[in-house]
Amino acid sequence: MGSSHIRQIVSRQDVVHAYRHLYRQGLKAIRYSTPSRHVLRTSLRASFRDSPPTEFDSLRISNTLRFLERACNVAGLEHKILKNLLLSRYWELPNIAKESRVLRSLGLGKEEQKLRKVAYNQLSLTLKRLNESLGTCLK
Repeated sequence: MGSSHIRQIVSRQDVVHAYRHLYRQGLKAIRYSTPSRHVLRTSLRASFRDSPPTEFDSLRISNTLRFLERACNVAGLEHKILKNLLLSRYWELPNIAKESRVLRSLGLGKEEQKLRKVAYNQLSLTLKRLNESLGTCLK
């Protein structure tokens, strides 16, 4: 095996510590507000369960922790990004999406799914670019 094939071996404990640090710092950044804390927990759980251990990047996690620290310390751009991200993830939840009576009352029930899909695709692309530029792993 050459040196180019050497991969960082990540222990289960490293993954658990990363999850706990991200969750704790995220809770501080949102000031333990409801429903943001539930959305944060759901998003983190899904991210850690769905991602293979080979995608674990300690540098990206430390950058994300610094991003969350800045969101916690100052109600600036980082705080607004986090707040809006959690708000959009809130409306993506299946039980919340069913409650969107406003669009249905306007006669947009059939168009609602199309609108949501386009909006969430755009959000995903924007978030991907933000992660690339900042070296973070926000989801």
